[in-house]
Amino acid sequence: MSNDHEFLPKDTDFEQLVKKARRRSLIKMIVISLIVSVVVVFGLYYVGNFVMLKKMEKETRMDSAWNMIRGANVEEQGTSYNYSALSATTKTKIIKHVNGVPLPWGEREKVFTVFGTSRLVTTDGPSGTGSVDAERIPMYFEGERVIEFYHPKVTYKKVFDDRELLKNVDENDVVEMAFSFDKAYKIEEVEKVFKNDLAWFWVDTFTEERIKEENELNGDDMFPHNSTTIGDRAYGFRYLNSDAKASSQSFISMLDMLKEDGGNYQEQADELYNTLTNGSGKKLEENDVAIIGVVVTGKPEDLQAYNDVPMIRGAALGATTSEY
Repeated sequence: MSNDHEFLPKDTDFEQLVKKARRRSLIKMIVISLIVSVVVVFGLYYVGNFVMLKKMEKETRMDSAWNMIRGANVEEQGTSYNYSALSATTKTKIIKHVNGVPLPWGEREKVFTVFGTSRLVTTDGPSGTGSVDAERIPMYFEGERVIEFYHPKVTYKKVFDDRELLKNVDENDVVEMAFSFDKAYKIEEVEKVFKNDLAWFWVDTFTEERIKEENELNGDDMFPHNSTTIGDRAYGFRYLNSDAKASSQSFISMLDMLKEDGGNYQEQADELYNTLTNGSGKKLEENDVAIIGVVVTGKPEDLQAYNDVPMIRGAALGATTSEY
């Protein structure tokens, strides 16, 4: 049939215009979709990055506060940050001060993501090797002896006294030693005795239940070695600027902060607070902080001055390093 007899004759120009309009509309929709997608992606990334930075800032601050009350004679030296597209890594160096000499004590590494998650990467900790029949297996970390404490209300198979080892230490070395007391003492009493070499106070945070468990464990003949408190797991505070009162107030302030909004540490901080205040619900004060041990640092001859101190129940040698 001829095109002359069609009911609606074809308009080629009009069809071309329609096709162009469709193509333009499709291209426009694609461009708009791309723009919206880019905006959404960048918006989500910005929000995720903002959340990540806030989480990283808070957790780093809480980690720092926690490290100020947990770990004998350890402190943070500084934190470095490494950023990637979807995550960030923090590395915090930990050190010990042994009579003024900084000694590396590992590092804590954490990874944060824009999805609001975080995880601890480092898992290093003290370890010891020896025969199961040995009377004692000392713990080591970073190639150095790890200090340990004996709680005054726990009965151990044997309480060791490493003060005898001081005479074997080179006179040019400086050492760290943990003294465990025969009972709890007030802060000022402890400061008076150890002031010249004092580095750290061990605070009694044991509950009656914990004491009972430790006594049962140490009384078990199936367990041949002492169950002591390793320095890295002890709670206490550093001796700041030769001022025991200010040091204890710093400990209380850190615990107050962690108790109110301590993130992952809030529950533990709340338990410590309740233990120190005997569950009374009152505000923690200096008189509630009982000292049951200390860490002292100095030259061997300096620490030998404490050989006859009656309040010392046990002594554990810790890190040793050259003074120069």
